[in-house]
Amino acid sequence: MTTSQKCSSSTILEQPYGIVTTRCIPGWYRRPLPEIAIPFNSEKGKRLFREALLSDGLHGYFSLAETFHTQAEPSYCGPGTLSMVLNSLNIDPGYIWKGNWRFFDENTLRTCDKRKPKDNPLENILEEGITFEEFLYLAECNGASIIPFLASNTTLAQFRSAILVACTYRLDDIRLVCSYNRSTLQQTGTGHFSPIAGYHSQEDLVLILDVARFKYPSHWIPIELLWQSMCTIDLTTGKSRGFYLISKWSSDFSIQCNINNCSDISEENSSINKIFCSSEESLSLFINNKLLSIVDLTASIETIIITILQSISPVVIQLITKWTFDVMQKYRLNAVMNSLCVQECNCRNLFELYPSFIPENINDSIKNDNSECKKPCARVTRSHVHAYAIPTKCALKAFIELFEKDINRKLYQILEQMNIEQYLTIKQDKTMYLFGGFSTMIDDNDIKSQIERGLTTIFLYALRTNKFLSTIDLFDSNEVSSELRNEINYAKACFGL
Repeated sequence: MTTSQKCSSSTILEQPYGIVTTRCIPGWYRRPLPEIAIPFNSEKGKRLFREALLSDGLHGYFSLAETFHTQAEPSYCGPGTLSMVLNSLNIDPGYIWKGNWRFFDENTLRTCDKRKPKDNPLENILEEGITFEEFLYLAECNGASIIPFLASNTTLAQFRSAILVACTYRLDDIRLVCSYNRSTLQQTGTGHFSPIAGYHSQEDLVLILDVARFKYPSHWIPIELLWQSMCTIDLTTGKSRGFYLISKWSSDFSIQCNINNCSDISEENSSINKIFCSSEESLSLFINNKLLSIVDLTASIETIIITILQSISPVVIQLITKWTFDVMQKYRLNAVMNSLCVQECNCRNLFELYPSFIPENINDSIKNDNSECKKPCARVTRSHVHAYAIPTKCALKAFIELFEKDINRKLYQILEQMNIEQYLTIKQDKTMYLFGGFSTMIDDNDIKSQIERGLTTIFLYALRTNKFLSTIDLFDSNEVSSELRNEINYAKACFGL
């Protein structure tokens, strides 16, 4: 946190009508950007903006600019960024801001953290700032659907995929927020949060709308340098920083830990299997204009799959990443909802499922329950249970089980034997990660590989049309289970097929 600069002498200012000696003024008035950053309002910054606009790299900019917010305190970069993002996604806070108006700012954010008073959800943040995980919890508690990506668990290619989705997706319904170290960008200070509002593909730059506008203006920064700044270790948590993809739950539904019984779950909010996403651009053009001309349907299935993956364009990656974002959130939400209500709707407080969260006066038999899917996750605080509280193997268990039935394993086993993961990083223009939308908070590499193969299986089935892949027995939709067929139809709807 910045402290006020002490005065040592008076300040002399040149005025239009002569030199004026003023009293000593403490503190600083803004900071000059280092040479590595390009000011948004400079001539080069304006040129980059024009070029990014013409190349479809600014689809997220205008909604963010419309709600641009200066953080209220020097340490409020996280809450300030979150307020700005929530407003840009048109999420209703459900609380009065001023007068009769509902709007987000730092004072209207609510918390699920039982350690903090409801009337002061940002307690301690004023002195200490906010951590990567605390930002995640705060976003979920205020109506956001959010997937965190620790830099230590991801790659630069996956970060580029996230940039594509947030900055080039025409539906304008996903935001990208970065938690990074200013010092790596040759700026003063350490940890900081701000949203990414633009992407310049030719010069490999992103536009940071810096919420500390009293310190630095908005600026363009090299993607690789920003990535390096997220890889630094936060001394408070002992973990790397990272980035988030943030969207809006259907019907403003947020997972909150104050849901204690079945009456709190409305019929509307329980319909979690509805299709969350729709595509403004169909993959049919990609199939008709590209795949049909380059894929030899008489070749081996392995050759066909590799050809398809290696020909995927950034636009297609954009659609796939949005779909994987939605499908992983759907399964996590399913897991949380199922943990709230057990058989015959015998509801239990969510805290009862996690022994370390339980107060001392709770029955010892519950505290000693060591079921794997009831263990708290190391990345969850002792006071807030959210979508990521359930271990990955439990939260995504239903998804993984889709491919355990013999009827579903034919294509999945081929992908497993091919070591398909090596083909999911597309080396085209700037390297991009194909399935960049699922949570890479996953710390189990085996589970991660299973998910990648599962997503690839569904994607390949979704590509099957009357013209494309329909003659290959392996893609006969009658050979798969009804559960997998539902996911294939879900993907087709997301892709506009």
